[in-house]
Amino acid sequence: MYVIGLDVGTTGCKAAVFDEAGTCFGRSYEEFDIISRRPGWAEQSPQIVMDAVMRVLGDAAAQAKAGGVQAREIAALCPSVLGEEIMPVDRQYRPLRDAILGMDYRAQAQTRQLTDAVLAQRIFDITGFCPHPMGSLPTILWMRQNEPELIARTYRYVTFTEYILKRLGAQEGWIDHPQAGRTMAFDIARKDWSDELLRAAGLDRDLFCKTAVPGQIIGHLSREAAEALGLTQSTALVAGGQDQTCAALGAGLIDEETGMDSHGTIEGIGVMSRRKTTDESAFHAGVSCYAYTIPGRYFLMSSSQVGGLLLKWFKNNFSLAEQQEAQRTGRGVYDVMTQHAPREPSRVLVLPHFIGSGPPWNDLASRGAIVGLTIDSTRHDIVKSIMDSLTYEFKINMQYYESRGFHFREMRVVGGVSKSPLWMQVKADILNRSVSTLREKDAACLGAAVIAMRAMGLYPSCEDAVRACVRVDRVYEPDPARARLYEEQYERYTHLYEALKPFYHAGWQAR
Repeated sequence: MYVIGLDVGTTGCKAAVFDEAGTCFGRSYEEFDIISRRPGWAEQSPQIVMDAVMRVLGDAAAQAKAGGVQAREIAALCPSVLGEEIMPVDRQYRPLRDAILGMDYRAQAQTRQLTDAVLAQRIFDITGFCPHPMGSLPTILWMRQNEPELIARTYRYVTFTEYILKRLGAQEGWIDHPQAGRTMAFDIARKDWSDELLRAAGLDRDLFCKTAVPGQIIGHLSREAAEALGLTQSTALVAGGQDQTCAALGAGLIDEETGMDSHGTIEGIGVMSRRKTTDESAFHAGVSCYAYTIPGRYFLMSSSQVGGLLLKWFKNNFSLAEQQEAQRTGRGVYDVMTQHAPREPSRVLVLPHFIGSGPPWNDLASRGAIVGLTIDSTRHDIVKSIMDSLTYEFKINMQYYESRGFHFREMRVVGGVSKSPLWMQVKADILNRSVSTLREKDAACLGAAVIAMRAMGLYPSCEDAVRACVRVDRVYEPDPARARLYEEQYERYTHLYEALKPFYHAGWQAR
């Protein structure tokens, strides 16, 4: 028996076919663009995303079949999907506009409107989501207030989860509990939409889809989808999870002593927890708390607003020579960019708040900065400072969790950065602890597949499936001498935000 894990992220989607041991028999990836019609806006075409999903699913399935897998042996498909994106659809689930992404902060006024109606701490206690314009609920209010012509035509507000599953054959729209937890409208204790928040927003619960426990079978491939993908209608559609929760499962987070460093377009620390964490300390630290992919467990997440996105910004603006070398040699452009980076701590510091700050400050007014430049500084120093400073930011959040009683044996890194030995060693040295990569680099695909395995009865629990399928590939240990040097620079970094805060809050941005 085989299953497909589908991962739909911010800038691309992946599909992978796994057997019950977690061995991949076919995988495919395709990128798509973010649409920015105004500064600070971020949208995506659902049709472009769906077309890419169909191509990667079909390609991964074709590879598996070329390797001897029969179409009828592919028993289930389970999605892992980015969080917070939202769009209105009609009764046929046809989108009425492009989806607005979580990195779009246009709904600031609507966020204040909600916190005027319900105290911010109360919203956090219900939803585990610190009130923020990235949330789906304030974005829905923005659409209703600024695009009222769509209201009468709107049947439901959906994420890509419901949209993709419906297009693949689900009879109704279904959203899994982890994904619902990213909307700022879901009661994470009751596992249902919050009547209190919907009432405050003036929305009927019929505007939202039914919710499902991860692993719930919610339909099968339609005849049209099965034919397009080269599969059969017997392939079950299984409720999965938000991408970070699936990546955590694919990284092996089944206890509270293993942490996840999810470092892709953005970077965040993820932790599995047995308890709901929505107290005042978590609220002020900007912790997200929502349903995990293992029913009955919670997932805690603290995310910066940038990660690999910041290195991509530098590449697009300052690394033409490295791009040309990569084209000439056939190497990856980021490998070329980092090959000349100093191995010691960079003398330059970057404040990576290019889209405002994430936890623990959660300051939308904060902005990026490069500090400590001299006439001798090179672009290689800045590349290294991006790597260092993002890891310093991660360390601040890791230490918060440790202050809450978590004792991490190791950090497991998922995302594109896990393929960089240099950056992995930087993480080990700065965090001063073991940092691991995984045999299966597409952790979110594997996590979704693990959920499907459990749904099809291959394992009695997700924990059993993880023990059978998740394998550590390499462990990076800190170098004591470099760790001491990094600790000195980290101490300087911890003062950088507070030093620059008055500058940004003095109204400089408006001038």
